[in-house]
Amino acid sequence: MGAGGRSIPPSAKKENPVALGRSPYAKPPFTLSQIKKSIPPHCFQRSVLRSFSYVVYDLTIATFLYYVATNYIQLLPEPLHYLAWPIYGYIQGCVLTGVWVIAHECGHHAFSDHQWLDDTVGLILHSCLLVPYFSWKYSHRRHHSNTGSMERDEVFVPKKKEGLQWFAKYLNNPPGRVLTLLVTLTLGWPLYLLCNVSGREYDRFACHYDPHGPIYSDRERLQIYISDAGI
Repeated sequence: MGAGGRSIPPSAKKENPVALGRSPYAKPPFTLSQIKKSIPPHCFQRSVLRSFSYVVYDLTIATFLYYVATNYIQLLPEPLHYLAWPIYGYIQGCVLTGVWVIAHECGHHAFSDHQWLDDTVGLILHSCLLVPYFSWKYSHRRHHSNTGSMERDEVFVPKKKEGLQWFAKYLNNPPGRVLTLLVTLTLGWPLYLLCNVSGREYDRFACHYDPHGPIYSDRERLQIYISDAGI
């Protein structure tokens, strides 16, 4: 019996199959090329001077923060001394993320009109941050080419239900999600580079530091060696 003594028809208890369908989809009234043409031409011009100004700006701030931390944190009282180092690490990490992004743009050939200059700057900056520049450049490029593909995307590939680990069901709750988020933010990046965690499946072990791994083609292997040497 329902509320007020009225019985609920059996058909009303069944889920509406239409409600479970995908959201309505309609082709947009514009194309990607039209969007690109609407952007002013100067936005596509790559200025070496402007690009290097970002490098100098970020490195100047990073150097200043390092100087302040190494010369003044030790002068603080002991409780504040231990608190100041993590705060410094967080702020410095934000600044160096900007340096990481500049090297990322080098990998997309967005730093200058010269590929050799982009690769040189990107290799130096990423190597200083312990990132294998060419290794990640190639895998990341394939990620952009195959975004959304369950079979060919290089990273952030969702696991199929049958591929979930036995402990996945214990993490499907708020505390478990917080734990997963913490692990992702601290260990996710190095584990992806080392073991291809969250990456696509290969027929053998995949590692960004392995020049002969399945991630790379024969013509890319020499540059993977260069990335390893840079680190």
